[in-house]
Amino acid sequence: MAGDVIRLEADGLAVEASPLGGAILSAYWHGIPVLAPTPSPGLASTMLGAEACFPLVPFGNRIENNGFRFEARDHVLLPNTADPLVLHGDGWLRRWTLAERTPHRIVFHHRHEADAASPFDYEAAQTIALGKDCLTLSLDIVNRAAGTLPYGLGFHPYFPRTPAVRLFASAGRYAPERELHLPAQSEPVPHDLDFSAGAPLPARWLNNAFDGWDSAADIEYPETGLILSLEADDTFRFFTLYAPAPEAGFFCFEPMTHRPNAHNAPDTDGLVPLAPGERLAGTLTIRCRRGEA
Repeated sequence: MAGDVIRLEADGLAVEASPLGGAILSAYWHGIPVLAPTPSPGLASTMLGAEACFPLVPFGNRIENNGFRFEARDHVLLPNTADPLVLHGDGWLRRWTLAERTPHRIVFHHRHEADAASPFDYEAAQTIALGKDCLTLSLDIVNRAAGTLPYGLGFHPYFPRTPAVRLFASAGRYAPERELHLPAQSEPVPHDLDFSAGAPLPARWLNNAFDGWDSAADIEYPETGLILSLEADDTFRFFTLYAPAPEAGFFCFEPMTHRPNAHNAPDTDGLVPLAPGERLAGTLTIRCRRGEA
């Protein structure tokens, strides 16, 4: 549809975004892919065929049993995709409005009112901005409900997976995956998932949550010499690594303010209780540079 694809360009960096799910559709730096357009259950995929990154708001990943108890009250959510558990909040499944636009920057706005499918009532803004060799994504959410609720934010970028790609990321602990793609109890990071000194992705299914992240990561592509440096606010202390298989052509490194299924954890696990009118914000910057090809 007309207006559903917005192009930004600056100094060799080209990004296409859409108000459909507030999604980024593609990103290239001097013709080299920074993100990997991939079919997903999101609104942009449904309407346009693929998406390369979408916002996680008002939470990321899944909520066990589609519900949680908070401040002595039970809250119920409905599944929002073919997955039996509610997935990634609702921002990625809604049309956002374009609030601001310049050649290098856009701001999307989304207003979600509580309904039978979700108790969350909020106003969100996402800024997508291009700088010198960098893409900056910012999320801002304000609780518009009558009472306090736990909120979280995150980003779900798809990165190209090449045979030689290496990931550099430090974490304190990780959670093995259990049934319905939920995290089990956290434990020490195993050797083949220790990316603190840089390592290739294991050639197997990966869908794991990591905590104790220092909010920085590098992704190196020896084939092209591209190095991506991720820099996040320190509110992003968690990430999820999703990589279905080497032949899939992508992997996801998802910075999050909270652990998956934190709504059902003994403590908040990164979720932030917001009283009416209170705000939560976070920023992720992806910097591009050349190494040695």
